[in-house]
Amino acid sequence: MPAAMDDGGDDDANGDSLDFNAAAWAPDNRSYGLFYLMVIRQGYMQNEPEKFAKPAEEVGTLKFMENRAINSFASSKPRKEGAPLPSDDESECVSEGEPCEESEVAPWTGKRGSWFRVHSSLGEELVVRSGLSLASAELRRVAPGEAVQQAGIAKMLIKGRCRGCIRVPVKPRGWVTADATRAGGPRYLLSSGSPRWRVVYSSPNSSEADAIIRSAPALDSDEVQVLYCGDIVEQAGPCEMRGQGIVRMPVTALILKRGDGEMDTTHGKYADVSSAKTLGWVTLDASPAGGPVFFKPAPDVDSKRRRRRPV
Repeated sequence: MPAAMDDGGDDDANGDSLDFNAAAWAPDNRSYGLFYLMVIRQGYMQNEPEKFAKPAEEVGTLKFMENRAINSFASSKPRKEGAPLPSDDESECVSEGEPCEESEVAPWTGKRGSWFRVHSSLGEELVVRSGLSLASAELRRVAPGEAVQQAGIAKMLIKGRCRGCIRVPVKPRGWVTADATRAGGPRYLLSSGSPRWRVVYSSPNSSEADAIIRSAPALDSDEVQVLYCGDIVEQAGPCEMRGQGIVRMPVTALILKRGDGEMDTTHGKYADVSSAKTLGWVTLDASPAGGPVFFKPAPDVDSKRRRRRPV
């Protein structure tokens, strides 16, 4: 039996210690520290192990498996129909929605974040549906010539009359038919660079910026960079609608800093040009709230390089 120790703490009226001491051992005061209790417990378990054996009836039917084995098995197991589709970023998943549709990974050059434009010569809008299946609910429509951004891995339908159709998830939500040529239909999406937008608003006060890049969609978020009429930015993702119908857009822009250099004839104002890029949010159109239109589409430089192949 361990030697008695004084815990050194103050006693209350009943003789119990008011301060916790893990090494205490004072049976007269009924003060037992955790350390010596564990020592005694260990001795009993070693001398009389049969009293501490786990009951076979309660745990005999239980099965145990190491977590790493479970994770390895889950990663290699075939994905069920309708299960979340792993995207290029493993931290995100794209739901295939309902009803379930049998599919396989499609031979598609795009990846998560790639931009495409709806084929203008088709003369029809592109339908965005909630899921992979063509029978899923319609969410919205995209006009010819407008851009969409891929959100995950493209899938090809392998059964039914639409067999061979390539379906692509797009941001912020939904699926579109990218290419139906294998099913006797047209190709709806054409590869495109990031949409480019030009600042068209000019502030009446020459000392003020014409447009502001902010850190978040909120109109009162921190200012990241200022822009001037004529500056061009690249769209980085889908637009968002804020209060009063104001359209906010994420952008990647060439930083233009005002300085004391020569007059920049492209922008009409003093500016020092840096090759660094910044990611933030701008107001595309504030006209629903009585404000100006800040940006309009700029020419797609990639379209000049592409030439339609002769038939």
